[in-house]
Amino acid sequence: MSGKFIMYHKTDPPAHYDVTIDKGDSIVRFRIAQFDMMALLDGTEVRADEIPGKSGEGPSPDEPMPCDNGHVRIFDSGTLKIEQWGNPVIVLNIIGRIFSGTLHLLKTPERYSMRYLRSRREK
Repeated sequence: MSGKFIMYHKTDPPAHYDVTIDKGDSIVRFRIAQFDMMALLDGTEVRADEIPGKSGEGPSPDEPMPCDNGHVRIFDSGTLKIEQWGNPVIVLNIIGRIFSGTLHLLKTPERYSMRYLRSRREK
């Protein structure tokens, strides 16, 4: 199954990144701290909080993304292929301008952990 992803950088305090995963039939969003992005790019596991939609369900494409006052820019976007989507593990192959590799999400009782493995192939 394929889809797309987009990563927003919100620069005003508290600065953070929102990662949106569009599976086609639903959208899931995660938030990571600003300073965790460099660690994520280096392959370090970081904390990711799921951004809930209405009534605890995933947000719909028509629902505006929760945002703070301030500046928002697109950090990266591209396509994805879902390798595994289940509880507690999500594995995505992503190809974007900055990210090109595998994104792993593991659900823990409190939150998700996110880890990125860069592809060894050239884009």
